[in-house]
Amino acid sequence: MLPGGFRLLLTRLGPRWYDAAMDRLKALATALQRSSAAGYIAAVCLPIGITLMVAAARLPAFVFEHLIVLIVVAIAVPWGVRAATLAAIVAVVSDDVLFRAPLGSPTVSGLRDVIDLALFAGVAVVVGSLVATARSERARAEAAAERECRAREQRDRLIATISHDLATPLSVLSGTLQMAKHSHVSSGGDMPRLLARLERATSRATSLVRMLADVQALERGGLALNLAPRDLRDMVAPVVEMLDRFSDRHPVVLAGPEAPVMLMADADRLQRVVENLVNNAIKYSPDGGVVTISISTENGNAVLAVQDQGIGISKEALPRIFEPSYRAPEAVDTAPGLGLGLNIAAQIVKHHGGTMEARAVHPRGTVVLLRLPLLPEQPDRQPEAGQ
Repeated sequence: MLPGGFRLLLTRLGPRWYDAAMDRLKALATALQRSSAAGYIAAVCLPIGITLMVAAARLPAFVFEHLIVLIVVAIAVPWGVRAATLAAIVAVVSDDVLFRAPLGSPTVSGLRDVIDLALFAGVAVVVGSLVATARSERARAEAAAERECRAREQRDRLIATISHDLATPLSVLSGTLQMAKHSHVSSGGDMPRLLARLERATSRATSLVRMLADVQALERGGLALNLAPRDLRDMVAPVVEMLDRFSDRHPVVLAGPEAPVMLMADADRLQRVVENLVNNAIKYSPDGGVVTISISTENGNAVLAVQDQGIGISKEALPRIFEPSYRAPEAVDTAPGLGLGLNIAAQIVKHHGGTMEARAVHPRGTVVLLRLPLLPEQPDRQPEAGQ
């Protein structure tokens, strides 16, 4: 607190001057509080100053002791037990050297010194411990509040993004049904087109709902896979067929070997992984371009590559794109999202015993590589044709 006259003077000089002075004083106080050197200097200088003042004024010894207790407490609060204990030791030593009652007559007593030192040190330890406990509790409370704030922000972002993403397929469903209702479409030429729109919309909505279920299962550590021998080609082909009709500007091309690529897999979840990668390839290719999916085998692993001709990923973002809730700056500027899809996909692949990695493609674009362990006794195969 500033003295009233000084505060009034600053106020009269102008609100800006007053606010600036207060900000500087707060900054100075914070810097001094964080400086252990300032604490040790205060622990040496203040007891000596109090001793000299009491000696010069010829005050009773109890005044000195009370003042030193206050000094020890005042040092323990911002600087902790060590600085306060040093202040107690300095007070006892300076008392022996400088304090005289009456002036010129030493009053050094071994017992008194021990009692004073024990009193001052005890005050330092008690107050320092209380302050440390209070700071620890405050830090825990602030950390909990910060976690709650982040969780609330993530929940709000999740709700907003899911609402945004669900709005599109639901609007397509509603619009297609209304079109069929009002135009009385029968089994004519428009029916396949309308059914395809309904298929894409329902698939997208279902995928979003299942993604939320996977998020919950992964957070609880209870992602149970329905593993069975599967041909990777048969799992990828339906996703390609569905998403190839998703955008006229983003043809999806599949290249794979003619022979089966067998692995133990949860077909539904791996299909969602592929769907997420292809959707990302389309979403982050605002200027269009071919999305290429290739299947091959290498060193006992099935290798699935999804390559686009989009905005690419910066070198700084590449190591972090599989982190939960992380979105590359270039992705944030291009399309909305949660930053959950790639993290969930990577964890699903990891539960299959596989790995995921992303690479930038020159001159533009990104390729995401999945490696999944093959069933035994399968030779290496390379992609043979586009489909």
